[in-house]
Order: sequence, then C-alpha cells, then structure tokens
Amino acid sequence: MNRRIRLLVIFIALAATFAAGSAAAQVRLDLGVDIPRGFGALSGGDIFTPDAVDFLDQTILPFPEAGIYYQWDLGVLKVGAGLRCFTFIAESIFWPNLIAEAHLGNFVVEGQMGGGYFGVFGLASSSASGNVFIPELSAWYKIGESFRLGGGAIGLFLPDLTSDTIPFIYYLGAKFSITFK
Repeated sequence: MNRRIRLLVIFIALAATFAAGSAAAQVRLDLGVDIPRGFGALSGGDIFTPDAVDFLDQTILPFPEAGIYYQWDLGVLKVGAGLRCFTFIAESIFWPNLIAEAHLGNFVVEGQMGGGYFGVFGLASSSASGNVFIPELSAWYKIGESFRLGGGAIGLFLPDLTSDTIPFIYYLGAKFSITFK
C-alpha cells in the first residue's frame, strides 16, 4: 500500500473515531515526562537485560511526551484513540495511538499500541509509514484528579524483521492526564 493510501486510511479511521462519539466521549490531553532507567528485550516469553552496567542508570535523560485522544469512559475502563508525541528538543515524532486503562481506586493500569505511520517535525519535517508498532504497558498512582506518578515499559515491534523479539526501554514517569467533556 503506498504512502498516500495509508495516510488516507489513517485520516478516515481518525475521522470515523471522532464522528462516532457518544455522550460518554471526551477529549483527553496527556502531558508528561518519561525518564528511561534501562533496556532489555522480550523474546519467547523470556525477558533479557544486559549484564553490563547500564548507561541509563548513570544519567537522567527525560523525554517529554504528549498525547491527545478521543476517549470513551466505560466506568472502570477507559479507551481512546488519537495521536502520541515524543519530543527530543529540536525534533519531535508523532504517531496514531490507541489507549486503554483500568482505574482501580488511585491506581491506573494502562496499555497503549501505536504506529504504522510516523510524522517528524522540528528542524526537519517528514513522514513515513510501515510495519513499525510501539506497544506500552504502565502503572500509575493518581494524585488528585489529573497528576500521576508511575512507570512502565515501551517497546518497538518490527514484524517484518522478527516476530518473536521486542526490544524495550523501562522508565519512571510523571504526567498530567486532563479530560475535557
């Protein structure tokens, strides 16, 4: 499928998501920072991490992130579709993203899956599409209505290269998750 067709499919899917809203739907804005603490790989149900001293343990490299979603509140479960963005000072990258989270009192367990299309903006702007997907699993503690502290792991799934290994980075983070009804 060529790039223009993929862009059209993504645009139609996002437009249909926003048009199919119900009374329980709301807009959600996430603004936060992730601090990588290490890396590893998941392969065949086993988790591998390097034995050597990890350079990420020696420094703090915060990565600002943002997401905007159209979200449905299903009680304990909230699901949404939208865009996610990471910024690296002069360059930022964004992709379409799906999010689902379970609210268990002040604890939130969150799963995300995004990819298929990537846009870059900043000093240089471009876009690309392909079989690259970004799964994420995280757990958060809510302080008040919108502030969260927690951590998780974000991976990189490349089905064209391998179907059984997913490299990942685990992180600590803080974010504001604000909903607008």
